[in-house]
Amino acid sequence: MRKLILGSLVAALLTGCSGASNVSQSSTLDGEWICHTIPTQDKQTYDRLDHFVLKPDGTGALRGISYIELDKDTTIRYLTKGKVKWQSQNNVLSFDFVNRAMVPAHSNNVAKAIKQDKKLQKQEKEQLTTFYSKSGDHVNMPIELKQNGNQLILGKDFATCRRVTENDKDIQLLNQWFVKK
Repeated sequence: MRKLILGSLVAALLTGCSGASNVSQSSTLDGEWICHTIPTQDKQTYDRLDHFVLKPDGTGALRGISYIELDKDTTIRYLTKGKVKWQSQNNVLSFDFVNRAMVPAHSNNVAKAIKQDKKLQKQEKEQLTTFYSKSGDHVNMPIELKQNGNQLILGKDFATCRRVTENDKDIQLLNQWFVKK
């Protein structure tokens, strides 16, 4: 169980450290986007839900939740948020993070396991340090727009994004998590 938690923790944190910065289809990308990555069967990736707000002036915001559900009662979970400067050029979306944060929001079982295990505490601290390192402050992601600009594919590590809709259930889910923390 500890190895699975540790391995999943590493995977979640390392993949959650990416960002982007440089796109030219700016007017097409302005607005709110929901991006969802679904984990592979081998559990080498994790479930991630992100909400991007891209403003016409090249500023924006990101908030999201990343998680790996190990079983019904055991979930490794992190909330991320940040402010960005963005641009789009030559089908590459770039983010420069101006301010960002990652907060653990684990299930009780995972929080208890980390609290009781010095090795897991050290691993989580190292991964949070990696998240906050300068190398994660800039990210470039290849993009592909589809469905008349209402669908966006972000690189190979990201899933399909879609424009936010009125009464969006994913926004409601994120609102619940960000009110808790």
